Amino acid sequence: MIKGMPPLRCLLTFSAVMEAGSFARAARQLNVTPSAVSHQIRLLEDILGRPLFLRARRAVLPTEDALAYAAALGESFTRIAVATSRFTASGKVLRLMLHSAPSFATLWLMPRLGAFRRRHPDIDLTLFAGHEPASLGDDGFMLDIQYARPVPEACDSIVLAEERIVPLASPAFVAEHGIADVEAIARVPLIHSVRCVVQWDEWIARHAPDVMLSPRSLQFDRAFLALIAAADGHGLVLESDLQAADMLADARLVMPFGPAGERSVAHRLVYRREDRTRPQVKAFVDWITETMAAERLAAAGDPQ
Repeated sequence: MIKGMPPLRCLLTFSAVMEAGSFARAARQLNVTPSAVSHQIRLLEDILGRPLFLRARRAVLPTEDALAYAAALGESFTRIAVATSRFTASGKVLRLMLHSAPSFATLWLMPRLGAFRRRHPDIDLTLFAGHEPASLGDDGFMLDIQYARPVPEACDSIVLAEERIVPLASPAFVAEHGIADVEAIARVPLIHSVRCVVQWDEWIARHAPDVMLSPRSLQFDRAFLALIAAADGHGLVLESDLQAADMLADARLVMPFGPAGERSVAHRLVYRREDRTRPQVKAFVDWITETMAAERLAAAGDPQ
């Protein structure tokens, strides 16, 4: 055993309890008895020298120490998973380690991932999402879909699409508030997507400089949260038509002022030059560029 490291069974039991929310559910997940779970948790608490859960009747609540410890363990388990995937990548099955900006992964990539899998059933894909860019190569990642980031040295990139940053809202919100022109921006709730490359004050300065911004607002630090809020009728959002493509296609969102917006090339697919010839990397690069091109062509005939 590594010096200073608790038994792995204790750590796995602790992680299961934190994930399941109770000793009983963790026991079912691990296929052991609740008393076995309780024993492993008490052993871990003895090793750490502090309680991890507050026990009240049938409920257990994690302490602040438990929450911090679980976060640290989660990072370690993720690195183990990445290392394992990287180690097995030399086997017969092709494995692709992909990292993506969270909103792009949620809004665009996941709904289309089935198409990639059907085209390349021989490639096993691992997808991680995070705002901070991946350390390509060092953590086993081969590709990174980055948002508004400089391209690292020793890497090449592909611009995925030219995007328009435009005001968007649900049809019901437009009807409810009688939105007919940009003057409405002064009186309706605005949704601020704080990571968007263009903010409301910039857009208004370029497209409606005589209009004041409404003081009523909601703020979100992820595009997918801001767009979902807009689709649910909570306000007028300024976001990318690429990220909102599916919501625009099924009319959950509309462009109340038309396509007037700021053009951006914020999303890039980044890879190390030495990895460009890997078959799984080439397969994904070809698939995503072809898919983007086909969707741009289809959207060219869309009156939105």
